[in-house]
Parts: sequence; C-alpha cells; structure tokens
Amino acid sequence: VKEHKALAIYPPHEGGYEGRYATRLRYQGYYFLDISARGLGDPETTLLKVHPVYPAHLGKQPIVRWYFPPEVDYRLAALPPNAKGLVVWVIEAKVLSRAELQFLALLPTLRPKVRVIAECGNWRKFMWRPLKDAAEGITTYEEA
Repeated sequence: VKEHKALAIYPPHEGGYEGRYATRLRYQGYYFLDISARGLGDPETTLLKVHPVYPAHLGKQPIVRWYFPPEVDYRLAALPPNAKGLVVWVIEAKVLSRAELQFLALLPTLRPKVRVIAECGNWRKFMWRPLKDAAEGITTYEEA
C-alpha cells in the first residue's frame, strides 16, 4: 500500500487473508472506510462530492431527498493527527467498470493521505497487483 497506493487484491474464497492484512495496516496507523461496490453509484460523486440520496417512495409519503457529505473528505477531516492515512477498502470491486477502477486508482493522487484496496475477484492464493494495472486489463499477478 505504501509503494503503489492503490491495490487490487484477489483473496482465496475461504477468506481470512484480507482480514489479517487489514489488521496489519490498522496496527501501522491506518484508518478504514469499508464500502461495497454494489450500490456505490458513481464513485467520484459518492467519495468526493456532496451527493443526493433518494429513499424509496413508500406510497402516501412525500418524495424526499437527503444530501450526504463526501465520504472521503468527511473521514479525512475526522482522522486523528497521528494517523498515517485512510484506506478505502472496496469489497466486490469486480462489478465496477474500467472507468470506475481507473478513478479509484487515481484517488490517492487527488487526496494524498488516501490509499485504496479493491477486492477485484478471487484466486487460489492471495494475489495482488497495482489497481492501475487491473483497470487497464493487464493480467500479471504478484504474490503477497
């Protein structure tokens, strides 16, 4: 995470590896924003801009719209001063398009204290690669 700043990881189906890696990062001083790619909408709007949320209309109630703050900026403002940074952990990132993965790979350059880890699929053993390569479709894997 320190070198590449945005990683695509491929944990095994049985799990456990991603939890140990998150614990290791937490001990190093990182804080986490865990989000699911399903229902994320536009990642740029959700993570960096004030965005509207329309709750389900349930009949005779008025149609309402709520506005949520930008997730990343809100969490960065709440970080303690001794924190190393914020890790945006995206589960089920295999459903994201290439453009959305490219934005997530670009996010650490837009906000320097932010790191991104995206679970882009599963593999027989824990594998990772830079998210920039995953967004471009390069298929080389590295072992962690």
